[in-house]
Amino acid sequence: MQWQLKNHVHTIPTQWFAYMTARKFMRYMDSQLPDYMQLKRAFLYRSPMEEAISTYSDYLQMCQGQNYDMKSSQVLFPKHCNEAHDELSRYIKKCRDEQTKRAFREVYENLAEKANLTSKKLQIVCPKQTDDLITEGQALHHCVGTYIERVAAKKCLIVFVRRVEEPEKPFVTVEVSNGKIVQIRGERNSDPTKEVKKFVDLWSRKVLPMALQTA
Repeated sequence: MQWQLKNHVHTIPTQWFAYMTARKFMRYMDSQLPDYMQLKRAFLYRSPMEEAISTYSDYLQMCQGQNYDMKSSQVLFPKHCNEAHDELSRYIKKCRDEQTKRAFREVYENLAEKANLTSKKLQIVCPKQTDDLITEGQALHHCVGTYIERVAAKKCLIVFVRRVEEPEKPFVTVEVSNGKIVQIRGERNSDPTKEVKKFVDLWSRKVLPMALQTA
């Protein structure tokens, strides 16, 4: 209690006392405080020690999630908690990004060829990688680039409408959810032309159901 009052700490995450004593926790936090005092930012809503505790607790949660040895002193007490936290956070993000990219590719592996449709002027094509959605969104000035994780989680599908004469140029984007068309968007979220809408409607009736069944 005296330590809390001295450092203006309202709450201590006592769940970590399963791996260390309260004394070791306080001694370690005291050793980390100088790093947080040097961050040169305003602590408007909590004290520097509370910032240090929050970062440390977040770090331990990530270690736990990665199945690290929580009995190891090297895991529990890194020399610089702030740096260890950021490094582990970057590593986890990189792993998640790779998992998302892999899951995204898997969604279209069995779907791509079966979902394609071509008329004299238009064609439906599937993205091959996550960057395809980002490129599509940037070119057409809409938010499809933010749908990567939703596609990877199989919450929706994104396909592209292309002009046959310009197969690589973004033209219209289509979102499918629960086997139905929910959005058809051109540049800057514009509505599709009658020709495009008719073509997408044909695709949704004749091609999409079979593609989804065999994917």
